[in-house]
Amino acid sequence: MFGQGFQGGLRGSVKDSGGVIPGVEVTLVNEQTNINRSTVTNERGEYAFANVEPGNYGVKAVLQGYKTIDRGGIRIGTQQFLTLDLTLEVGAITESVTVTGQSPLIETANASQGTVLDSAALQTLPSPGRNAFMIGTTVPTVIPTGDTQFNRQQHHTNASLLSLGGGTRRGNNYTLDGVPITDMRNRASANPTIEALDDVKVQVHTYDAEMGRTGGGVFNTTLRSGTNSWHGTGFYQTRPIWAEKNNFFSEKAGLAKPNNPYYLGGGGFGGPIVKNRTFFWVAGETYHDVQTRNSSEIMPTAAERLGDFSATTNTSGARITIYDPLTRLPFPNNIIPSNRINPVAAAMLKYLPLPDTNVDNQSTNYNRTSLINNNFEREYTVKVEHKFTDKVSLTGFYLYNATDEPCANYFGTADQTDPNRFADPLDYLLIRRPKVVALNNTWVLSDSS
Repeated sequence: MFGQGFQGGLRGSVKDSGGVIPGVEVTLVNEQTNINRSTVTNERGEYAFANVEPGNYGVKAVLQGYKTIDRGGIRIGTQQFLTLDLTLEVGAITESVTVTGQSPLIETANASQGTVLDSAALQTLPSPGRNAFMIGTTVPTVIPTGDTQFNRQQHHTNASLLSLGGGTRRGNNYTLDGVPITDMRNRASANPTIEALDDVKVQVHTYDAEMGRTGGGVFNTTLRSGTNSWHGTGFYQTRPIWAEKNNFFSEKAGLAKPNNPYYLGGGGFGGPIVKNRTFFWVAGETYHDVQTRNSSEIMPTAAERLGDFSATTNTSGARITIYDPLTRLPFPNNIIPSNRINPVAAAMLKYLPLPDTNVDNQSTNYNRTSLINNNFEREYTVKVEHKFTDKVSLTGFYLYNATDEPCANYFGTADQTDPNRFADPLDYLLIRRPKVVALNNTWVLSDSS
C-alpha cells in the first residue's frame, strides 16, 4: 500500500439566480471511455469528485425545474484538482444548455504547484534518449546535471541526474500511477516509454504531504489507458552505416569506418475489450546499438610482478627509484624482496594481462582495439481498466524493463594462456530487469458530496 496518488479531482458548486441549489445530480463522464460517476450536491450546493483518472471529461447537472447544463472539454491531469462552478437556468429539464469553447480550468483548489506535460507535449517536445523525465527540463527550474552522452534508453542513472527547484540532483521522487519507482540510490528504477504515458506532472516547489520524502521535486507519471476507439502509434529510427562518415583521424590513419549500427523502434496499441466497461493499452520499445572502443594501458611486466623494477624507467629513460615505505630508503637494485610483497596483491595481479608490446619509456604496453559494446533495451507495458459498477472501478498495469549495459572486456579472464579469454559476452555486463505491478481501486461509498 502506498500513500502517493496520481488521480486528480473536480469540485465546485451549483447555483441559480437566488443562491446555491442542493439536491442537483451532477455527472462526470469520461469523453473517451463513456465511464461516468454521479453525485448529488449537498445542502451548501457543493459537489466533488475525488480520485479521478487523468483524462478528458464532461460534466452534466440535472434538476427538475431547471434546464440541463452540459459542459465538455474539461482536461483533468495528473494530481490536478480543478474547481468548476455551474449556474442553472429555470426551465424544463428536457431543455439543455451546452457550454463549449471555454478556457481551460485553472487549478485553484490545491496549494500544490506543478506543470503537467500532457501526451501532446510528450510526443512533440524534444526528448533526449526518448526519456520522459528529461522532457521535464522544459519546466522552469528543472536543470539537467549529467553527461549528455549518456542520455540513452538503458541509462537510468543519467536520466535521474536532475535538479528540481534548486534541490540536489538525485534528490527527487518518481511515481508511476501512484507507485514509487525510486530506487535506493534515488534513481528512477525504470524509464517508461513515451508511448505508454498519458502525462507527467512535474511538481517542483509546494506539493502535498503524500509526496514528501524528497528534498527536490516529484515526477508524478500516469500511464495511458485505452478508450472506446481503437488507436495505435509506432515509430522506427536507424542510422544506416552507408550514411555515416568516418572521423578525420581514422581516415588519416587509414582505418576503416567502424560498423556501429543503431536501431530504435516501438509503439502502442489499445482500445475497448468491452465498450463502455473494459479497456486496455499496451506499449513497447526496443533499442540496440553497437559501439566500438579502443584501450591503451600500462600493465606490470613479468619482472615487476615479482618485485623487480631494475629495468623500469620514466619517459626520459631514467630509472624510477622504488623506496621502502617504512624507511624511505631505496630498495637495493630497485628490487622489492619477495617477503615484502602482499600475497593478496600478488594474487590480484593474476587477473591483469601481461604486456602485449614492448615497454616504451612508460608509455602504453597493452593495447586493445575494436572492442565491441552491444547495448540493448527492451520495455513492455500493459494497462487494463474495468468498470464494475458506477461506483466501483479497477485499473492495473504491469511494466517490464530489460537493459544490458556492457563495458568492453579490456582484460579478459584470469587465465592469461586461454586464447578465448576475451570471448565471454557477459564480462563487465550491467544487467537490469526492473518489474513494476500495481492495482488501483476506486470505490465511491456515497452519492452525496
